[in-house]
Amino acid sequence: MKGVDILFFLIRLLGILGLSLGAGSFLFKKHKGIILCKTFQVLSFSAQYFLIGPTAYTAAFLDLISALRNFLFYKFVEKKRSTLPLIIIFSGFVICIGFCSWAGPITLMAVIPKILTTVSYGMKNERILRLITLPSCFFWIAYNCIVGSYEAAIGDFLTLGSLLIAIYRFDIRKPKEN
Repeated sequence: MKGVDILFFLIRLLGILGLSLGAGSFLFKKHKGIILCKTFQVLSFSAQYFLIGPTAYTAAFLDLISALRNFLFYKFVEKKRSTLPLIIIFSGFVICIGFCSWAGPITLMAVIPKILTTVSYGMKNERILRLITLPSCFFWIAYNCIVGSYEAAIGDFLTLGSLLIAIYRFDIRKPKEN
């Protein structure tokens, strides 16, 4: 197997891992499970973007920042501390990265959902987390279709499905009490 073939395989493998983690993340009921799964998802995609090369470095850095953000949110929520300062700081990072890597209005299609998830993942209330995250899926599906990242678009579509199932399961349908 050639080096190029191994790299291509590794890139695809990391993409499949990331989309699997994204699709399954909202099937967790509690904040901890959702956030830890999403953290490993963005780490997987960050590694994939770095292997793709310079054209994907912006996404790689956004995902690295998101992994740190998710971990800190997890710790702050676990210790019952306010995540508002983190939401403001990480939203600022996202805006700065978007400004520095501006490629026209398409950039907003990556910045807006990243800010939405920054706000939503900082919420302890899982119902609010799911509802605020919902519109970000539509942005990412459209963005990835426009830029030709169809594997990521499929992953975002699966994440949307997972999110809708979780909203129905945990927020709409009343669970039977034992």
